[in-house]
Amino acid sequence: MKGIWIARFLNLKRKPVVLIMMTVMTLVMAYVVGSSSNGKMSVSVAVDGTEMSQAVLEKLKEEDGYSLIEITAEELQQKAKKDIRMVGIGLKENSYTIYSASDSDNVRNLSLRIESAYSNISFKKQVIQVGGVEAWKDIEISLQEDQAFHIQTEAMDESEVFRYDNALQSLFGFTLFFVFYTVSINVQFILEDKRTGVWNRLKLASVSKFQLYVGHLSFSYIIGLLQVMLVLFVFRYVLGTNMYGGFWKVGIIAAIYVLLVMAFSVFVISLVKTVSQSSIIISLVAVAFAMIGGAYWPLEIVQSEALLAMKWISPIYYAMESMKQVTVYEGTFGSIWTYVSMMVVIAIVLLMVGISLLEKRTERYHSSE
Repeated sequence: MKGIWIARFLNLKRKPVVLIMMTVMTLVMAYVVGSSSNGKMSVSVAVDGTEMSQAVLEKLKEEDGYSLIEITAEELQQKAKKDIRMVGIGLKENSYTIYSASDSDNVRNLSLRIESAYSNISFKKQVIQVGGVEAWKDIEISLQEDQAFHIQTEAMDESEVFRYDNALQSLFGFTLFFVFYTVSINVQFILEDKRTGVWNRLKLASVSKFQLYVGHLSFSYIIGLLQVMLVLFVFRYVLGTNMYGGFWKVGIIAAIYVLLVMAFSVFVISLVKTVSQSSIIISLVAVAFAMIGGAYWPLEIVQSEALLAMKWISPIYYAMESMKQVTVYEGTFGSIWTYVSMMVVIAIVLLMVGISLLEKRTERYHSSE
């Protein structure tokens, strides 16, 4: 097994392009997409040019948690048709329109803030028209000194609230997506060794099947895990991304996810004859898993029941949901036990089936000779 590790390491040293490229692409894509709104909810806003709409826009700019992007009404409508993740507002003199694919808690809260802005501005105008600016100043002082109510808002059921962190959505999504390629490419060395006869020569040299599989798979696993942990470390401790105190939990979930990807890769190479066939299947499946698993966009905005039903076949879904639960939702391991146990069970089954099919193919090949 030590010899396998040395051979794989020397090969990686000679050809490190894939590992470097996947790591760099993860860092760049996650940073560019995730930092576009600085952790705030990105909202596109279009006003009709009236005094009221401009005043409401200024009120919204004073609110924390929103990154406002001013565009025209035509641009807003076009963007709403093309980008299902977009949240937009069309402000008019006496009304407003919210463009959003989901009726999430964040969108409802935004709607309440807009209505409050319209109401406060209208009330201020009426007071000034009747009593002048001095009357409004007196009312402002009175409201600040004698507040009739102290309002505290919170969700009745936190488990049903949709929370969205653009930085973590991008970080987790691209990390899980690109490591899929890194691990699968390394697992393909098993298929290549079997095809070229290196596998059989090693067996003749008193290297057991167990050592061969453990050597190849452990190296592939560690390379994939190192890539994920490097990306997470850079974002948490270099770029300062807020992980809500769940960094080490995310690391454990990543370790289980890499195991699942490795097992799936073994299963894929057990069904094909060449490395090129395996690469094609992995490329297609990785993109599909990312789309239905919530790597590119949060599944809460997806309205197709068919697509939502398909999420259960995606390894990325289990890891993505687990990571968001222990960070954005500040959950414990108890809250993700179902996802974690599913990843472990599926990994064990795929690994056993994949190795069994590989060995049967090898036996048939030898018997035909």
